[in-house]
Formats: sequence, C-alpha cells, structure tokens
Amino acid sequence: MIRNKDYNIWTSSLREAIQESKTQEEVQTNQQLLDELLYIASLENAEDEVEDRFYKQLEFGTGGLRGLLGTGSNRINIYTVEKATQGIADYISAGEYRDYSLLPDKAVKGRPSVAIAYDSRINSKLFADTAARTLMRNGIDVYQYQELMPTPALSFAVRRFGCAMGIMITASHNPAAYNGYKVYDNTGCQITLEAAEKILSRIEQVPFFRGFSRSEKPEGSLTPIEESIIEEYLDAVQRESVLQDETGREILKKLSVVYTPLNGAGNKPVRSILDRMGISHVHIVKEQERPDGSFPTCPYPNPEKKEALALGLELCGHLAAEAKAGGHVEEIPDLLLATDPDCDRVGIAVCCNKETMPEYQLITGNELGVLLLDFMITMKVKTGRKKNPIAVKTIVSTKMADAIAAKHGVRMAVTLTGFKFIGEYIAQLEKAHQEEDYLFGFEESYGYLSGTYVRDKDAVNASMLICEMTAYYKSKGLTLTDRLSELYEEYGYYKNDLIDFYFEGARGIGAMEGILSFFRSQMPEKVAGKKVVEITDYQTQKRVCLDGAACTGSTEATGLPPSNVIEACLEEDCSFTVRPSGTEPKLKIYLSAKGKTEAESKALIEKIKEELTQIVNSK
Repeated sequence: MIRNKDYNIWTSSLREAIQESKTQEEVQTNQQLLDELLYIASLENAEDEVEDRFYKQLEFGTGGLRGLLGTGSNRINIYTVEKATQGIADYISAGEYRDYSLLPDKAVKGRPSVAIAYDSRINSKLFADTAARTLMRNGIDVYQYQELMPTPALSFAVRRFGCAMGIMITASHNPAAYNGYKVYDNTGCQITLEAAEKILSRIEQVPFFRGFSRSEKPEGSLTPIEESIIEEYLDAVQRESVLQDETGREILKKLSVVYTPLNGAGNKPVRSILDRMGISHVHIVKEQERPDGSFPTCPYPNPEKKEALALGLELCGHLAAEAKAGGHVEEIPDLLLATDPDCDRVGIAVCCNKETMPEYQLITGNELGVLLLDFMITMKVKTGRKKNPIAVKTIVSTKMADAIAAKHGVRMAVTLTGFKFIGEYIAQLEKAHQEEDYLFGFEESYGYLSGTYVRDKDAVNASMLICEMTAYYKSKGLTLTDRLSELYEEYGYYKNDLIDFYFEGARGIGAMEGILSFFRSQMPEKVAGKKVVEITDYQTQKRVCLDGAACTGSTEATGLPPSNVIEACLEEDCSFTVRPSGTEPKLKIYLSAKGKTEAESKALIEKIKEELTQIVNSK
C-alpha cells in the first residue's frame, strides 16, 4: 500500500474525473494517468517512483514549465498545465501583465487575449487545447494556431494580435519523454524574472483538480489563426533576406541543400522560405519529415548533437557519391540543415573537398554565430545599411564575436544565458526607438535572429541566412569552413566546448548546489596551468579582478540581473563558466580557450576539461 498522501489524492481524484468525463477523449486521458499510478505501485521500487512524481511541483520560471510526461505534481500532464494556466489567467485578469511588461504601454487590443501554439511532441495539441479552455473559462480570448508551428511564430502572433501574453507548448530539443510550456509577455518575449515570480505566486494558490464552475465573466472566444497570418510571418522572415536582388537569386539557384525537421514543426515553414528564395535543390530526410513526438529515428532531437544529424549526413553522403559517380559535381549537396522540434534552433554540416572526396564537417553553435555575425557585417554594415549596428550575445557565447564586432565598429551587448534575455534587450531597444540598430543576436546553443519581427530565436530566419551565406561564399569559391579558417587566422583560434554533468532526482539538486558552492568559496588558483585572473559571480552580480596587467584589485557590478552562474577568466583569454541547466537536471560547464594555432587551442580545451571533470567528480 502506498502511503504517500499526494499519491492517494491523485488516485482518488482521477477516478472521480473518469466518472465525470463528458467525452471519450477525457475518459482515455484520465485513465492513462490513473493506470500509470496503479502500475508504479506494483513495482519493487514503488516508493522511489512515487516520491519522484510527488516530492515537488513542476517548477515554473522564465522558461515556463518543462518536465517528463506522466502523472503527478512533478510531471507535465493536463492538470499541471491547467494549474499553470489558471495562475496565468488570474495574473492577466488582475492586470498584472502590464506591471511586469518590458513595454507596459504597448497596446493590448480590446479584451485581454492570449496566443497559443504547439509543436509535434506527445500531447502538445492536448495541452494547447487544455490551456485554451482554461483561459476562455476565465473570460480571456484565445488566438490559436490550428497546426503545429515554430516557437517564433508564437512570438509573432502575440505581437500581431496585440495579445496580453502567449503560450507555446514545447520541450524544445529535449528527449521524447518530455514536454513543456513556454510563456511570453505582451512584447512577444519570454517573460521576465519578475513576471515569472509573480505568476508563480498565483499558480501556487491554485489547487489541483479544482474543477470549474461557470464564471460570472463572459466566456472568452477562440479565434483560429488562419493561413494568411502564417504567410505574414514568412513575409517578415523573408524581409530579412540579404540576397534577394537578381544576382543574389542567381547565386541561390546553384545551392543544393539537405534538410531534416527532425520530425518537428520546421517542415512546412523552412521549406516554404527556401522555396520563396528560389532554392529548388532541396532534399528531405524522409524518415524525419513528418511530425512524430516519439522521434523514432532520433531519441534526442537536438541539432547540437551529431547523433541527431546521422540520417541527414547519411543522405548527404549518398547523394554526394551518386553525383560524383555520374560526373555531376555541381549536384553534390553543399549543406545539411537540421531544425529542432519547435524550430527555434538549427544545426548544420558543410560539404568540404567536393572535387576530391566529399565529406561533411559539423559547425558548432559558436562557429555558426561567428560566421553569421561576420556575414551580417559584410552585407549590412560594410554596405552602410546599418549606421549604428548593435549585436547581442550571451555570457557563455564565444568571445571571438567581441573581437569581430570591435574591429568593425559594432557595439556588442552581452546578456545572461538564454535567448529570452536577447529578446529583452531587443525590447529595450524598441522602448528607446532604436530597434533599427539591431543587427544580429546569437547564443552558443544554436539560436540566431537577425530581425525584430519576433523576440525569440528563429530557425526559419537562421536557415534562410545560412543558405544565403553558403551560396554567397560558394560564388567566391569558398566553403563556410574556408571562411571560418580565414577568421581564425585573423582573430586567433578561439575554441569552445561544453561538459554536461547529469544529476537526477531530489538528491541531484543538492549535488549541483554543492558544486556551485565549491567554485564560489574555493575556486582553484590555477586551471590547466593558467592563473585565474578574474571571477564573476552573477548571483551576487559582482566581478572581482585577481591578477593581470589590467587588474586593479577592485570589485565591479555586472550590470545584469542575478543568476546562479560562476565565471572564471584565466590567463591568455581562456575561461570557464559553471551554471545549472534551466530545462534539464544537469550542470553545465562552458569552456573557452584561445591559442596561436588550432592544435594549441584544442590542447588547452582538453586540459581544462580534464581538470574540471576531476573536480566535479570528486564532489
């Protein structure tokens, strides 16, 4: 017998919900949740399984909700979605969305409304419908996409319809067992830290299985978002094109692309934008073309990982061999594009050695960010299209971008980790009527944006720019790897890497906090033989200089909101940054090294990685 109080409450409430269900779909949904609880009660480790589902409520923050699908307060299901949405409805009804908006005076048209979108994950449509019904019961109007759409399209809808907020059902690039729920403010940006705290306080007041009686308020309306709005979004993306003159379109006609949406939301919009650009040679990875939340060929649909690109690389190799054998070198794919399930991130591989033995080289998120920044400078700054250009990156993104920006008179703004902070920065530019100065923003985790039509990273926009950049350099006899080598020769060999340490369950949270505490209180004097010359604790918002030519020994403010992150700068432009993931149970350590040669920078990265891994594993 399970003695956990919450387990028994949920079991009883689900039985009642089955009896009271009005449709067969409701019966099936509640029965599945109940069956899971009954099943785990039969396991040898039943108490552990129960504890993991009920020891806490699914955490709500600036990223909204994200968690494993299943039954319980620490799982994402219709009841955790309903509870969170009711908290948001209470927040909106009280008018608090204006108080915590980056642009409080931004007009909300008519009665407060919320835009909703969803991706291909398991239960995404169910959770979107659950959120819509909850909002409408509270007298809040809903604009909802009727087909799966990319996350940036949700941001676009919020701005297009003048909504008070937006909800995107997605778990981004997490494994198939996850789903999630992102929340956006009236600017189309993910909610601020202050707004998240205020919404959380509302959510905590909402009980599970609360039931709904008809409100005294009139029920809100549901407006389906039509195809014409999707076309408006694609129009906005296309306006960011830099190769749409006659010469540019001729260059693009010669490009050959392999694309995989990884069974997600990118299939239709990415292919539409490539077609608009006149790129006709597009090959699709058939096994990953259609929406499928189980991701059968790619259990971890993250375009950062080579495993996720395996089928795409295989197709590239097959097409390259076929073209080579037929004597049609021009038909060899130039590029592999892969977008994640909600199509806000994109990963790529580039064809090298076409004339001899074609092979495909993966480009990292930092490398692609540097290439795109350099390309945007070439196309918009050097041509005079941007007079006071501003680029934005996060604190864990490559410092090579700073060097490139400085050389070309581009102001580089730095934000906390997460594209939502880049979105906030764009909103601040909008508030100051300087949004036209925005050139480009990126984060190391494969997120990019060149326009201000949305306030989130956009893989549709990025896919377009990557194709234009690849075609541009191809017309000059260069590949992206050739251009990257030129940049390394000019600015130095910056190399970046990431170590992930997984900490599952309740004990894992304590373990991560212990490691962060160690780096705060006992930071090593040297790592990989290089002195620690500066420490930044983003939690206390202080940066302390310890050593070095420019060191004053003083403490200065970071100028950023507090965040549980520690950064250590080493001699000779090396560094590492430690932070817990905001979406997964893991600790991340970002590594950066600069060498005179590629071999030197790689050796430095490996040495730093080795020593930090030993430290973490010893704690």
